Amino acid sequence: MKKTIFYILLLAQCYFAFGQDKLNLVGEWQIKLDPNNIGIQQQWFNEKSFPNTLTLPGCIQEQGYGEIPSPKTIWWDGKTLGGWFKSRPWVKEYNKAGNFKTQAFLVPDRYYIGATWFIKEIEIPQDWDNEAVNLFLERCHWETKLWVDGNYFGSNRSLGTPHTYNLQQLNAGKHTLVLRVDNSSKVNLGSRAHATSDQTAGTWNGVVGKLELRKQNKVYIKQVLTFPNVEAKEVNVEIEITGLQENKKALWTIEIDAKGYNGNNHQPKAQVFSGKETVKDKVLLNLTYSLGKNMQVWDEFNPNLYKLTFEVNIKQKQNNFKILHSINLGMKEFKVNGSQFTMNGIKTFLRGNADCAVMPKTGYAPMDVASWKKVWQTYKDFGLNMARFHSWCPPRAAFIAADEMGIYLAPEVMEWTTVNKQSQLDFFLEESKKILDTYGNHASFIQMGLGNERGGDAAMFKQLLDNWRAWDSRHLYTIKANANYEAKGFANVGADFEVLRKSRKEPSVPARYQAGWPPKPENSAFINRAPQTTINWCEAVERERIPIIQHETAQICAFPNIDVELPKYTGYLKPAYLEIAKAQMKERGLYFQLQEFVEASGKWQVALTREEMEAAYRTPGLAGFHWLGLADFTGQHTAPVGFTDAFYDAKTYVNSEEVRQWNAPTVLLAAMPQRILTNINTFEADILVSHFGKEDLNLEVVAHLKSENGDVLKSWNLQPKKITQGSGQKLGDIKVSDLKINNVCHLILELQSLDKQLINSYDLWVFPEIETKDVPNDIIVSEIWNANIQKQLEQGKTVLLLPKQKHLKDNLPMCFTNHYWTSFGKNDGQSSATGVLFDTIHPIFKDFPTETHVNWQWWDVLTHAHPMVLDAYDSKSPWPKEYKSPLQPIDSWKINRKLALFVEAKIGKGKLVICSIDIETDLDNRPVTKLLRNNLLDYMSSKVFNPQKEIDIASIKEIFNFQNQNK
Repeated sequence: MKKTIFYILLLAQCYFAFGQDKLNLVGEWQIKLDPNNIGIQQQWFNEKSFPNTLTLPGCIQEQGYGEIPSPKTIWWDGKTLGGWFKSRPWVKEYNKAGNFKTQAFLVPDRYYIGATWFIKEIEIPQDWDNEAVNLFLERCHWETKLWVDGNYFGSNRSLGTPHTYNLQQLNAGKHTLVLRVDNSSKVNLGSRAHATSDQTAGTWNGVVGKLELRKQNKVYIKQVLTFPNVEAKEVNVEIEITGLQENKKALWTIEIDAKGYNGNNHQPKAQVFSGKETVKDKVLLNLTYSLGKNMQVWDEFNPNLYKLTFEVNIKQKQNNFKILHSINLGMKEFKVNGSQFTMNGIKTFLRGNADCAVMPKTGYAPMDVASWKKVWQTYKDFGLNMARFHSWCPPRAAFIAADEMGIYLAPEVMEWTTVNKQSQLDFFLEESKKILDTYGNHASFIQMGLGNERGGDAAMFKQLLDNWRAWDSRHLYTIKANANYEAKGFANVGADFEVLRKSRKEPSVPARYQAGWPPKPENSAFINRAPQTTINWCEAVERERIPIIQHETAQICAFPNIDVELPKYTGYLKPAYLEIAKAQMKERGLYFQLQEFVEASGKWQVALTREEMEAAYRTPGLAGFHWLGLADFTGQHTAPVGFTDAFYDAKTYVNSEEVRQWNAPTVLLAAMPQRILTNINTFEADILVSHFGKEDLNLEVVAHLKSENGDVLKSWNLQPKKITQGSGQKLGDIKVSDLKINNVCHLILELQSLDKQLINSYDLWVFPEIETKDVPNDIIVSEIWNANIQKQLEQGKTVLLLPKQKHLKDNLPMCFTNHYWTSFGKNDGQSSATGVLFDTIHPIFKDFPTETHVNWQWWDVLTHAHPMVLDAYDSKSPWPKEYKSPLQPIDSWKINRKLALFVEAKIGKGKLVICSIDIETDLDNRPVTKLLRNNLLDYMSSKVFNPQKEIDIASIKEIFNFQNQNK
């Protein structure tokens, strides 16, 4: 009765009859590795014991089995890391046995890919004699084969669902169970798919979760499917009963009763159904159970659940069978409405996170509900309501916890590659059917995709979509997140929704701030547009005919808190990237600045991420976003993008309550065309609201423009307005026409609802027009360092060097934003820095409003700034370890060079300043840079300008690329 996508939740779905007997197989097993794949040929399945032991559930690597990683280790992609080290000479000392470390991913203490054999002696109790017995292995990696007493019972391959075996009738007494687990590649899922690769979830081998023998009753309920009809306040139930004698009539009665829980106090009446069936291979019953007028729906705000119980009585010939069965359910409807989604008929917005299977202690997912509740509570704390499982599927515990907490889930069928082989299609059909059968009843299960990016065979993708909809109409489906737009046979034809970073129909139209790949400065709206809060993605939304979700939005890195995070890695996976960073920082005299780097980079990360999310909330018709991400990413050469570390612990610079002011069901917004003003009379803003709560709002908002010390300069009371669900809804506008500010200052615009339940605030700055100061006659200005400049300094002159990017070693790009995603080497990516640290008491910041970290007023300066490298990894004459620039870009956590935008030094009798910011070009249109330039010239002309640190000429020369001086 799969007539709509309405459905209910199955929390405790069992594969066999409820109330069965179980034998727990947790504990010691014997083990033998089979790296050469000879075990089957040599008939290891006939052996009675193996020489070594371990404990299951668990994986072999965490218990000391496998090789110690080294330069010779062949990783999941079939290669060593030789090429990786060759392109990263700054870590070449770690490419050796005994001290092997890589920044590519968490490094396991032991590494193994291949078959592993496990033996356990089991004892079937007397009352199980000749009964049907099933082996239940909750999660294995990846393929299993089973023998009992030397008899082969088949194989199973699944990464996302339990492996189960029907052992038929076993005599009471002792038996030898032999299990072969093989974690090598069975189908091409890609070199980085999170379900299988080294990148996050890891290439573990073993069995985790429940390990049980389960006695199966002769007649049992094999499956229950539930399809709620929210409008009719009833649930349609499909019950499959098996084990009855074929071709014989059976009389049946079923009593269905529901009890509300998890905040749901509704208690519907029990109902009895009866009938007569002629049994074929199974009995399939379709029943409709009414929950009555007081039925409670399930959603993110009120995750109301019911416990649905079944008492089944069947009479067939002289036999009577009684089955007790119980499931948990949540009444909900998730569907498409134009370009957006609705939950139970109300528009909703997916505030999602890309969960990339980061499991830093184990490499495999937690299998208990409590661990997942911690994760989902962290989602709630930061205003999120949804998880997209990037190229993997979580275990049942994740669904149970999400059901109880009101989190929406979108599992994927494990892949991240080009799909064009029949073997791939066969596996994806097999695995997706298992996922739908196993988890499909959960209320939290709202969407499913195949995997991530790239393209493939269009006919295969169509076959997948057709099968999914035929098997289970309760969910919405897509194929590829951020599918390859140029691929032959676009992946998502016919999909219910798309996950993308730019318009599929017009790739020049972006749907997030960084629309290009690889991320370059010119492709980022953070860089090519002056700071504002008006940008939105309406054009991309309007070009698509189905809902679009932003793909992996934000991706803003912050410097990792090495000292706090390192002690948390108590498992077999080691954060070598943090260990390397700590050693590099100590070597280069940066380690004492660690906490400054964390805070400065982190606060700017929060501001950039906030603007990315607010742009989504300003976009009418956008269906949602997938943030990358809430937690740090430990693979793909590492990307500390999270507001939490990899353990879901909030970082020191983040306040979740403040985050929920701008990432929540309802958010107040100010759409300001400019954040940096030259005249306060030009200030104006539209006041907007994004609202996706369950109830309409009667909203009245007050706006205050304040000075930095809290003085109110102007206030506005907007007219009350009734607000329904939607993004970017205009409440009114505000303007300033009678206020003059003649001094440089930092202002704050505050928004607040009259009931004080909603609040948001924005920084803006005033930089009035000023005259450009002439360079004093006693300051020599040059673009390049040469023998003449050196001579002038030795004679006691004052020199200001203003090198261009091409003159500088490593040719680093600009440094306004933090690194986007992982940093891409020594001079690639959207930015060359993870923030900039400012010494705010330095004289060049006199009357220049700034914190110690970057904020929006630095846009013009830092988009024209290219860091100098004071101690490149190959420097022969690095700058002194104790030297610290007052404008210090924070390098990547992978190289940890000492960087600078401004240095001052004593050279013989002379005084030198080198500034790698363009402070000369087009100053009439650059008031912020003009002020900084004037301050710099005032400082160099003042008596306080007296550099104390004498720097060798060789160290000065280290900064420059002399080959490009004449280009």
